[in-house]
Amino acid sequence: VAAAEPLPERRSLLAAALPFTQALLAQVGRTLARAQAALAWPEGSPPSPPPPPPPCAPLSDADLRTYLGPGGRLLRPHDLRLHVYHGGVEPGLRKVVWRYLLNVFPAGLSGQERLAHLRRKAGEYVALKSLLAAQAAPAELALVGAAVRKDVVRTDRGHPYFGGPEEGHPHLAALQALLTTFALGHPRLSYCQGMSDVAAPLLAVLDDEAQAFLCFC
Repeated sequence: VAAAEPLPERRSLLAAALPFTQALLAQVGRTLARAQAALAWPEGSPPSPPPPPPPCAPLSDADLRTYLGPGGRLLRPHDLRLHVYHGGVEPGLRKVVWRYLLNVFPAGLSGQERLAHLRRKAGEYVALKSLLAAQAAPAELALVGAAVRKDVVRTDRGHPYFGGPEEGHPHLAALQALLTTFALGHPRLSYCQGMSDVAAPLLAVLDDEAQAFLCFC
């Protein structure tokens, strides 16, 4: 059976739409060609990933000084972070660099201003620790302390910094105190298992309870 011919009205509509359709397809083709050229993406093949950055040596004291300006101000924090990301930090310099990476210092401070900032924050931490412990209900303090203690006594005990008898251990006490202070200061979050695994390296490297608390927060 012969196919029915389109009605005259349909033929006229199709004829009128054809130039528009052809122009639209041509424009799409030109746009796609420009995008492929801009991305250097040959037709039919996926874009290649960017080459990995060249490896670099761990950040040294001499390297760190290149990121500092007059008065010891950090001038290129982004470049410093990239260097550490790609090369790491020499172990002896971690105590200094981690405070930059973890935003302990406001931007633009000189070396002397950073020392004053640390002293002020240490005093604030001591006051906060005492205030939160005093304000907490005895039951809450006991509950939080027990949850923290359960992790503290088994965190990095093979490391020399945390090794030895539990009773009277100053570093275990510092880890217990900073985690308890954090939990009391953030009651909706409180303490979660595993937080000690984050705080312990900070305390071991910085060897300062208040500074470890600042970095942990």
